[in-house]
Amino acid sequence: MNAIVRETEKIGNRAGRVTLVWWIPAEFWQAALTAAGTIPADKVKEIVGTISDINVVAVVDGKVGGLGQVEFVPQAELEKSLSAIDSQGKPLLMIPESKQSTATKNLLGMMKPMMANMMGDLGKSLSFFVFEGKNKDGSRRFDPTKPGLLMVRLSGEEFRWRLPLGSLLPEKICPKCNETLPGNYVFCPFDATLLKERDGQKH
Repeated sequence: MNAIVRETEKIGNRAGRVTLVWWIPAEFWQAALTAAGTIPADKVKEIVGTISDINVVAVVDGKVGGLGQVEFVPQAELEKSLSAIDSQGKPLLMIPESKQSTATKNLLGMMKPMMANMMGDLGKSLSFFVFEGKNKDGSRRFDPTKPGLLMVRLSGEEFRWRLPLGSLLPEKICPKCNETLPGNYVFCPFDATLLKERDGQKH
C-alpha cells in the first residue's frame, strides 16, 4: 500500500506553496482494505467494484506565510482551477456530490477523518474530487495496470501519471546484472538489457 501511495501522490513545485495532488485509484482501496484485515475478502471485492467506475483525486493547496503558517485554499476555490485530462487531451467530467453514488459518499466520508489522523492539518485540508472513470464501452478510463497517461491541472501546474504503476505489477529482474526493478520497467536502466519477470517470462 505504501508503494501505491508513493506512486500516486504528486507534490507541487510552486514557490511559497504547499501543494499535494493524489490520484486514488480503486486498487488503493483494494490494498488498504485488505491490509486492514477487518473486512472479509468478498466484501472488499464488492466495495472496490462499486468505485471502479470513478476516479478520485484528493487535493490540498496552501500559501506559506512568513512565519511558516499555511493558508489553505477552500474546496470551492480549488474546484475552479482543477481539471483532469486523458492522453488524447479529452477532459474528464467532474461528478458533483449531488450525483455521486451512496458508496462513493460513504467511502469519502470514511477517508476524510482517516487522512486528518494521519496527516494532521494537511490531511484536514484535503479536498476530494470525483471524476468519471468509464469509457462509453464500459472499460476503465484509466487502468493503473495498463499503459496510459492521466494529467491533472491545478492553478496552471500540471501533474502526470504515466501508467502502468510499477507497484501493481510483479517485480522484474535484469538477466545480466540481477538487479530487481519495478514491474513497469521494460529495460534495465544500468545496462539497457530487456528485463524479465521473476518467473522468467519477458514483459
